[in-house]
Amino acid sequence: MGKDTVRGREAVRRLEEVVRAASRVAQDPGLRERYAQLPRLPLRILCCPLDKGINHGNILRIAECFRVEKVVYAPVSSEKEKDLSGGFAAIKWQPFEWKPTVEAIEEAKAEGYRIYGLTLSPDCVPIQRVEWQFPCALVVGRELEGLDPEAEALCDEKVAIPLFGMVESLNVAVATGIAVSRIADAYRLRDPSFVPARSAQQRLLERDP
Repeated sequence: MGKDTVRGREAVRRLEEVVRAASRVAQDPGLRERYAQLPRLPLRILCCPLDKGINHGNILRIAECFRVEKVVYAPVSSEKEKDLSGGFAAIKWQPFEWKPTVEAIEEAKAEGYRIYGLTLSPDCVPIQRVEWQFPCALVVGRELEGLDPEAEALCDEKVAIPLFGMVESLNVAVATGIAVSRIADAYRLRDPSFVPARSAQQRLLERDP
């Protein structure tokens, strides 16, 4: 398949995504205007250098889906590595920046955030048993190597997602999505007023078990 064909398909996919997003916003009049004032989940996602550029965009999309406060990416060596294509629809809504991970962790600590490292270290806690404290930051890293040692040493608590198969690790974006979902659930128990932006998602949460 030629590069022009691939680029053409990607352009069509993005256009279709924009059209779908516009259609959904039409179902919630005024949402675009009031969205910036909605409270955000008091969570920062702090990314160590990632081994696949596309994970930047995937994590951005996950963060926006849960209205995360901010995503901080470790700087990359080239613009090509800043691949946010997986989060194309989230770019205009989700705050993010590029900053060295250790600096981002130290900044969060100084502001009173508890730092959780998503890792497979021997001394980590299963994610099901974590008692999340807020505000907090979640540090994520490479799929096989995990967190940078210096960043991991600064974490207040290390957590892991137990795996039941032969594969030793999850894709970093997938793991981030699982963790952020649990964090959002924990926060809603403390603050039930933290609700989805869209009315359809609000109704979903209101359904009886």
